Amino acid sequence: MRRYFSRDVAGKLGYFVNRRIFKLQNEYTKRDGGTPESRAALARLRRDLDGGAPAWMTVGSDLFEGWGRSLPSGEEDPAAVRAARAAMELYACHQQSRRHGVAQDAKDADKIRMTFGRACRLIDPDMEHAKGVRRRLSAAEAAPDFNGVVRSVRALIMLMRSAGDGTITLDYRSLAQDLYQIQFPEACSEVFQRWSMDYYSGTGATTQRHDA
Repeated sequence: MRRYFSRDVAGKLGYFVNRRIFKLQNEYTKRDGGTPESRAALARLRRDLDGGAPAWMTVGSDLFEGWGRSLPSGEEDPAAVRAARAAMELYACHQQSRRHGVAQDAKDADKIRMTFGRACRLIDPDMEHAKGVRRRLSAAEAAPDFNGVVRSVRALIMLMRSAGDGTITLDYRSLAQDLYQIQFPEACSEVFQRWSMDYYSGTGATTQRHDA
């Protein structure tokens, strides 16, 4: 079992999650209303976050298909599995009933990378009225365990869904890496520092990531 944060694993995990999410997003946002398979996959992924017990032999194909040798096994590094699972479940909540893709498109290379902190700032750019956003960010930092962090992140993603015209996108590759890193005591503070800087400096700020 891995006891220390690995930047190499974080980078590979982010790319794996991104591939899985974009495969699903491309199917779900097709002009004909998306494929039945993609709608069913999103429903399965949401079920766990909604408190239902997942049927692992069914949801496993959505989560783990393509989990190659470059990524650790669940026994070697359970934090990687938890991060991938949480990121994809959060994406499923964010994408629900949206006909546009909510995961930031990798083709938008000319745009600012929409990290979690930057996306949270877009919920309500008026800092005078964004106390609820900051309260939830603080709750994530103060959470006693990983599940508590995920609950706070989900609350913020639900605010992204309802903010403005509902078009806030999120870089899920970045979020998956953060959710992995946040599980290691020696490395989690760096994540909250990054979220804070990206949030308070606004969407035009740039911060160096571990996979840059």
